[in-house]
Amino acid sequence: MKHTHDEQLLQDVFEAFRQFAIKIQQEDDDEAAWLLSQCSDDAEVRTILKEMTPMMLHVLDGIGKLGAANGSMLSSRFGFPKGTVSKVTKRLAALGLIAIETLPGNKKELHFRITQIGETIYRLHERLDERIKLGAVRFSADYSPEQLIFVRDFMHKLNASSFVRIDE
Repeated sequence: MKHTHDEQLLQDVFEAFRQFAIKIQQEDDDEAAWLLSQCSDDAEVRTILKEMTPMMLHVLDGIGKLGAANGSMLSSRFGFPKGTVSKVTKRLAALGLIAIETLPGNKKELHFRITQIGETIYRLHERLDERIKLGAVRFSADYSPEQLIFVRDFMHKLNASSFVRIDE
């Protein structure tokens, strides 16, 4: 059922979205600072972390979770666009975090394997993820299961929508 809403309410919702986008950006910065604080005695890891984007960390995490992976596996399992996987894996390989291998008889299909230094950063990122999960559990304790189900469903619908492509 479609609803009409008060203009002020819609402005408040859009402002909350804008603030949430800013918060996500700040969280990325906080995550990077936490990662760097955890490896103060390892100059090589610190240098590499400073070069990494959040997407690079997510792709490295995907490779770490899968063991050996190809681009299609990463794309389908974690929802990364194939073009993004291609660009990011090249950057990860250039930093020495993954090795890119081909299968005998199939030069087109590339497989990615995490290196020792990549494993170090992957494990560090896993610790960060655990910390984030604990924070999310603590935050969500203030809400009923019904409220969380509403938020989950709302976020799924929001992620599947576009405010720009209104004719579709």
